[in-house]
Amino acid sequence: MGNASDQSEILVEGYSTRFVAAFDDLIDVEGGYVDDPSDRGGATKFGISLRFLKAEGAFDEDGDGFADFDLDFDGDIDGADIRKLTPGDAQFLYHRCFWQVLDCESFPVPIGEMLFDQGVNGGNAAAKKLLQRAINACQARRGQNLIEVDGQLGVATREALDRVIHANSIGMAGLVEAFREAVRDRYRQIVRRYPSQKRFLRGWLARAERLGR
Repeated sequence: MGNASDQSEILVEGYSTRFVAAFDDLIDVEGGYVDDPSDRGGATKFGISLRFLKAEGAFDEDGDGFADFDLDFDGDIDGADIRKLTPGDAQFLYHRCFWQVLDCESFPVPIGEMLFDQGVNGGNAAAKKLLQRAINACQARRGQNLIEVDGQLGVATREALDRVIHANSIGMAGLVEAFREAVRDRYRQIVRRYPSQKRFLRGWLARAERLGR
């Protein structure tokens, strides 16, 4: 056996137990392969839409000349690649594109998990604004100044979040319910804008109801 200095160092990046729990919960909601012509995102599997995979799966980290999510190596990312997605693929993408980007681990439970759910469901920008709207709904009840809904979860948002959570009249339970209501309102707005999506509303509202539970 060679010296330790002669051996290659192997780095293994694991997932936190919190992320794994959030992922396991969310993938049950998202379900398997669906190709509904009414879905504007295209074919979907484990909540990963074709539109998303084309945008986010085109990197080539292994340097083999193919996009890493061109799973059938035919030179493009299409519906066939969506069909080939595994739960492990979904977990990788959820972690890389949502959990880490939203910095969910830095938010208290269940706020990080709610951000994660809505990031996967409607995009990270929408998820951040939903949290800010929920904070503002709570601030308004207390007669306090509102924060800007700009999708930037910076110092002002973090401080307002902390104030709401520690307010005896609102607390975490009040913030969670305000977040749910902001999500319900977003879904209703989608249906008003795209009436063809009304058939999904009941399921979307059920999704909002389970947030933070």
